[in-house]
Amino acid sequence: MIMKVKTKQTESDSKIIPTRPGIQISNCKKGGVGKTLLSKLKAAYCLESDLDFYAVDADRQESFLKAYPEFALPTRFSELDRNLKIPDKILDLALEKLVLVDLPGNVEEAFNHWLTASDILEASKDLGVKIQNWYVLDDSTECYEGFLRTLEFLEDNVQHILVRNLGRCEDWESFNLFITPELIGKYNLKVIDLPKLRLDTATTVYKNALSFTEARRYSEFSTAQLAGLRGYLRRTYTVLNDASFNVESLRLN
Repeated sequence: MIMKVKTKQTESDSKIIPTRPGIQISNCKKGGVGKTLLSKLKAAYCLESDLDFYAVDADRQESFLKAYPEFALPTRFSELDRNLKIPDKILDLALEKLVLVDLPGNVEEAFNHWLTASDILEASKDLGVKIQNWYVLDDSTECYEGFLRTLEFLEDNVQHILVRNLGRCEDWESFNLFITPELIGKYNLKVIDLPKLRLDTATTVYKNALSFTEARRYSEFSTAQLAGLRGYLRRTYTVLNDASFNVESLRLN
């Protein structure tokens, strides 16, 4: 789904901030690791910071779409063999502003096919569109092996950010076995830890397909839950800032 964000403004609101051309992908071959959570958090930051952006939901579960239904149009990477034109729209959008892409967990081959068949990597370099691969992890072998395949395919043609989702896993004993200091240095990998949200709050946000804007004022949350959510978002935005997802880095000069 392609979501064109229209930030609501009043006369007193600040002007929407133009963003640099770019494609940021929430990625992982394994499902249920937190890709859509990451996409929703980045969208929430952009909306709260008045940053202009597009978002793409390529997952048939449409969790990203359900949180922002007024902004969506369809796209599917699984249909690449029949139609490359719809996914190609992502690069067109990225020439205008930042594009956030939320991938499902079952389209690794199709997504790679799009990158190669449409020469996306070369075209993005020529057009000045920066591509980032935000790869979300738990501590499973499936996640690590998926990332290593992606790294082998993409190499240093994109920037890689490894996102360890603390809401999915607190023990990362396998991390250093797969993600060695040599690998981090060779590809200039960035590693961040996505904070853990209180379980009952996270479950409500997920089951009700809430955006974080809606969650901030959700009437069924207790005062403690709302306070915890605000703290969670502050911690998350600090982590995103460490990966250069912030106004200064994203805004168009």
